[in-house]
Parts: sequence; structure tokens; C-alpha cells
Amino acid sequence: MDKWMKPGSLGTESSKVAAKLAISVTIVSGAPLSERTILKVNDAAQHIPSQWRRGIAYADDVKVGGSLAWRANNPGNLRDATTKIGTVAGAVGKFAVFGSLEDGRAAQRSLYLSRYGSMTVKDAINKLTPPSENDTDGYLAKLKKAGVDPEKDVKSQIDVLMPAVEANEGLIAGTVVKRVP
Repeated sequence: MDKWMKPGSLGTESSKVAAKLAISVTIVSGAPLSERTILKVNDAAQHIPSQWRRGIAYADDVKVGGSLAWRANNPGNLRDATTKIGTVAGAVGKFAVFGSLEDGRAAQRSLYLSRYGSMTVKDAINKLTPPSENDTDGYLAKLKKAGVDPEKDVKSQIDVLMPAVEANEGLIAGTVVKRVP
């Protein structure tokens, strides 16, 4: 159900004074943004770094700025999951969007345990963050510093691994803008 509202697109066609978006917003649930919401999003966008001038619109609010992991409720930056409610473009491909941060964490935990549970953390991370796209050795070093044993299996390390991956992926909050009619 992904819908894009690019900078300059209108939130409502019947608006007399058409507000234009200053940033790209992906709508994963809910109607197009109202003019009043667009104005609030634009105000929030003025206060964020240029590399994070994007948003994701949910039924009740719009997450503006912050890291992709935060905007998409996807602390593991998963590309796909059966529980996703949409996708959003990232630096390398499309990433899953979840209805809540808890849903994103649950999907990450499920994936890690079902697909990678018996693998060593090192082998799993090499598949999840391939060296062709990431500094996998650096990633593993950060996980180790956070208390994860890369030579043990994912299942035995899951409770330490999950928050370490979340920190590594950069779950950095932006601004939540409530939708208004």
C-alpha cells in the first residue's frame, strides 16, 4: 500500500491554498496527508539534518527525520517480513516498514531465531550484513564490544544480540507529527 508524496505534491486536491511538502513522505497507512498535516511536517522538517529529510506516514502520525530504522519501526533494518505493512527505499534497496517498533522487534527476533538460530553470530551477520554492502568486520567488532560472542550460536546470544544490532543500526529518533484533518 505504499504511496509516495514527493516534495511539492498536494495532500488534498480540494485545498484552496495548496500546501506543498518540503520532504518526501511514504504513506504506509491512512489517507493522503491533509494540508494542515503537511504544514506541520514541513515545520518539523526545518529542524532536521538534510540526510534525514524524509518521512513515513502511518494512520495517526507521520515520523519525520531520524534514522530509517526509527522511521520504519525496523530496528534491524530488515528488508522483508511477513508482518510488514509496507516498504520504503533505503540507501541499498527497500526496507520493511512495521506498524510499531514492537512489531519490528518481533519480526527481527523471529527471523533471527527461525533462519539463523543455529548459525554462529559471525556467520549470520555475514549473511545479514554482507561485506559487499557493509563493513561486516567493523559490525562484528561493535557487537563483540557490546557483549555478543560471535562464535556462539544466534539462539544462545539473542537477548544480547538484539539490542546490540539495534544500536549498531542506529535507531535514532526524529519528530512525530500527529495527523490532523
